[in-house]
Amino acid sequence: MDSAIKIILKHGKEQSVMRLHPWIFSGAIKKIEGLPREGDIAEVFSHDNQYLATGHYQIGSIAIRLFSFQQVTADTAFWRNKIQAAWDLRKELGLTGNADTSVYRLVNGEGDGMPGLIIDYYNGIAVIQTHSVGMYYLRDQITSVLHEIYNHSLVAV
Repeated sequence: MDSAIKIILKHGKEQSVMRLHPWIFSGAIKKIEGLPREGDIAEVFSHDNQYLATGHYQIGSIAIRLFSFQQVTADTAFWRNKIQAAWDLRKELGLTGNADTSVYRLVNGEGDGMPGLIIDYYNGIAVIQTHSVGMYYLRDQITSVLHEIYNHSLVAV
């Protein structure tokens, strides 16, 4: 994936991003610097070149699915922190480590700051759904992180 993709928005189109909306629609884009491929990481800037967010580029009306509103390096540690935060929230809600609950949604896409990713936990099995090419490219990293978070107790199927 290429991290040199820069998306510049039309004047006034940064408002939804500033409200932390996780999508950039294709009609909001003024200019694309670089040659993005579907799934590439892209940084989004306002019309006056102020950094706004980072996400995965995709072809279609939703052009970028944002996963960070701070400049980041989207490496394995970044994704580990995101997934760990989702797990910590489920623990706080009493879903993990609960003898009465063996099924829950660990990652709920945009709700957990990971648009295009759903992870459901079914009594020792984590089922990963990727709804964007960018998340699909990360499937091996996500699997590795899940094994770490669950202390290698997930069942391989």
